[in-house]
Amino acid sequence: MKFCSKCGQQLRDEAVICVHCGCEIEERKQTQNKVTEFDEVNVGLCVLSALFPIFGLIYWPLKHKETPKKAQACGIAAIIFWPVFILIMIVSL
Repeated sequence: MKFCSKCGQQLRDEAVICVHCGCEIEERKQTQNKVTEFDEVNVGLCVLSALFPIFGLIYWPLKHKETPKKAQACGIAAIIFWPVFILIMIVSL
């Protein structure tokens, strides 16, 4: 069993909100902060997506639920640079 950090009442282990005072449980807040902490746009992944657009097009749907900002940035970089990649391939032939 766990206890509410605001009112001190005993709660079930799976509780996310205190039924006595309506306060959100601290563990859930910490988990949400960890997800947003790791979900920042990564320049390295965007550059990789620009150089290899197929990477960004694969990374976007695979990671959009875990890290939506990072996945979206990679997908956008891939979509923007996909025509550039095709033009370079055509010109090089």
